[in-house]
Amino acid sequence: MAKAYLKISVEPRKERIVKDLLLQRKNVLQADLTSGEQDIIALIQADNYEQLMNFVVTELRPIEGIIKTVTNLVLE
Repeated sequence: MAKAYLKISVEPRKERIVKDLLLQRKNVLQADLTSGEQDIIALIQADNYEQLMNFVVTELRPIEGIIKTVTNLVLE
């Protein structure tokens, strides 16, 4: 099982909307509003890292309101 933390920057006042949309995806285990450089940190998973990255690129980045994502793969 592959996991990653996804740090997400979103358009102003769309943080809760994006968080709710993330949580509707089956591969998203958790999504939290945060302070700091990013607005949301999400924990995601897939069967392998290739599927995980494909999920990020095709399912998550296109969500309206997302400006930028940074993916941190969980190694251990």
